[in-house]
Amino acid sequence: MANDYIFQNEKLKNSFKNIISIIREIGNMKNSVASKLGELKRLHGEMIRDNNKQIFLFCLDSFYYQYKIFSMEFEHIKKLRALLNNRMYCDYYKLHNMIVKFCKERLHDDALSIRSFPVYKDLEPFQEYCIEDISALHESILNLLNSLYLETVHKENSILHYNDNHKVGFSISNFLNTLTHENRILQDQITLYVNYISFFHISQQKQLKRLHHRIADFYKEVDENINMNYTFSIEDIKDDHTIDTLDDILDPADEIPAAPAPSAEQSPSQTQETAPNTLIASPNEVNALVPVAVESLPKFKSLSMMIPT
Repeated sequence: MANDYIFQNEKLKNSFKNIISIIREIGNMKNSVASKLGELKRLHGEMIRDNNKQIFLFCLDSFYYQYKIFSMEFEHIKKLRALLNNRMYCDYYKLHNMIVKFCKERLHDDALSIRSFPVYKDLEPFQEYCIEDISALHESILNLLNSLYLETVHKENSILHYNDNHKVGFSISNFLNTLTHENRILQDQITLYVNYISFFHISQQKQLKRLHHRIADFYKEVDENINMNYTFSIEDIKDDHTIDTLDDILDPADEIPAAPAPSAEQSPSQTQETAPNTLIASPNEVNALVPVAVESLPKFKSLSMMIPT
């Protein structure tokens, strides 16, 4: 287990370094976008001051509208960034408390070195925590796991040399089996905690990379909007096809089929049952109104003839 745990510990450290690098890059991109938007706002103010006629104010209103659109989208990106930052601290803070509680139950107090961190508040999901606290939490978790691992090594050595040290013999076989079982439980618990951290790393990298791509594309869009020197005119409107009328796009298969002509095999009585001017509805048109020839309707009789005497 020694080599496996050392490899896992180093792998977690390198993975977390990559996460911190992405976070710092997102922060740099955020500052660059904020600078670009500040430049847009400054340009709008200068143009308003130098061109204060009503017609110019009308034209520059589109410029301010574009700035507001960018500002609203940027606020959404910053809010998402704050939520991811908050969730990272939440995951590590709660896992750290779980491991501390477990360590206090299994290890001696003098073997523990526990730091205190800012309390996480569930009712403040957008509160941002500094990267230094997140990094310190992650480091403290790995140190506690390392203490648990050293405890498993110590117990394993004790089990292997128990007879040599105490000269008791085979009569403590069940006692040694129990010690081995307890040590295996401790090893499995360490593996569980390592898997918890691995899940956090994988999910955080996916979310942060998605946010990084999004803010990079947004920065590119803002930068292109500022550096574009082009005046649009009627020639820039494309000749798109208009929507066709309903008659032009009606599918011939949707038309109501005509009544079939009587075949030679049908008897005259069967032919007379179908009125010549009656439209036969298809199975798909059960609810449609079917016009019927007037002459095919039965003649009305007086009420006196219908009431039994």
